[in-house]
Amino acid sequence: MSQKKALIVDDSTVTRLMIRKIILDKYPNWEILEADTADAAKIVLTEHQNIDFFSLDQNMPGTLSGLDLAEDLRKTYKNTKMVLITANIQDAIKNRAKSIGIDFVEKPVTAEKIFPHLD
Repeated sequence: MSQKKALIVDDSTVTRLMIRKIILDKYPNWEILEADTADAAKIVLTEHQNIDFFSLDQNMPGTLSGLDLAEDLRKTYKNTKMVLITANIQDAIKNRAKSIGIDFVEKPVTAEKIFPHLD
C-alpha cells in the first residue's frame, strides 16, 4: 500500500503544526503537506495529486476561502475525507460545509476533535 498523504491548509503556522502533530501521533507514516492559503494549496496539488485527507481553514488571505477550495476539490476528490477546521462558527459556514460534504470542526484544534475525522 502506498503512503497516505494529508494536506493541511491554514494561514496559522501554529495551527498547521498542531494538526501535523495530531495526525502523525495517530499515523506516524503519513506524509504531511502544508499550504498557508487556498491558492498555495492549489500549487501543492499540481505536484501531489493523491491526497487522502484535507484539513482546511475557512478564513485565509488570498482569493479563495476554505469552502471555496473544498468545492473545487470535490470535483476531483469526490470521496476523500475533508474537514473544515475554523473559528468561524456561523450557521451559514456550517451549512455550506455540510452541503459540500465536508466535516466541520471548531477551533481550537485538539486531538479529540481531529481523531474521529482521520478514519
